[in-house]
Amino acid sequence: MNVWGKALEMASHITHPVSVAAVALILAGYLFSMAIKKRQSRITWFLVAVILLLGLAPLLSSAYLQSRGLYLVRVFVLGIDKQPIDDASVTSSNGGEPKKVKGGWEFDIPPQSRPPDGKLKLFASKENAFLAGSSALVLDKDYFPAVEIQLAQDASAMVRGIVIDEHRKSVAGAQVSIAGYSDIAVTDKMGNFVLPAHAANGQMVHLRAQKDQLTADVSAPAGNQPVELVVKRP
Repeated sequence: MNVWGKALEMASHITHPVSVAAVALILAGYLFSMAIKKRQSRITWFLVAVILLLGLAPLLSSAYLQSRGLYLVRVFVLGIDKQPIDDASVTSSNGGEPKKVKGGWEFDIPPQSRPPDGKLKLFASKENAFLAGSSALVLDKDYFPAVEIQLAQDASAMVRGIVIDEHRKSVAGAQVSIAGYSDIAVTDKMGNFVLPAHAANGQMVHLRAQKDQLTADVSAPAGNQPVELVVKRP
């Protein structure tokens, strides 16, 4: 690969407007010096002008956006293997629909939508894989902030429901647990219970309820949908 090829490859990985402008100035300066020394044709001068125009355009655009107070927040999502993924669901605490861009997502946040304290939280998930993650930043002087969200196994859901007997009467004082975990919830006088599911919304968990000689074993999805456990004698 020649020098120009390497330069173009390096430039393709630069996204910040100031860095783009700096690279453009270096390339234009190099071409300018070569044109002076070798008295090259108008094509070289044309290339110098094009490089300067393309290189300075993002910086001028950035200055314009800053004058309007518009933030362009770039979000990159990493999977369990820490590699970028492009099929996640991305949201923000500020609302709004993200735009899909190369390698990630982008939120446009006008000044009137900026949180009073500048704090913004970004969320990402892959529901079919039960993965979720979040990250936070403060909207301040950088109008082109970027943030990475590392996805991990989602275990944030709760499981709730009611314990009843064979006569459909609520059972108070029953102990309810999730298979494989030590958490125990005791039903109230109406037979209701809530406990951590150690799983994501929609993920199947195995519940066990017991009151004296009465027991129940049920598999049900974690989340807000109430689960009914009917305890019986073995």
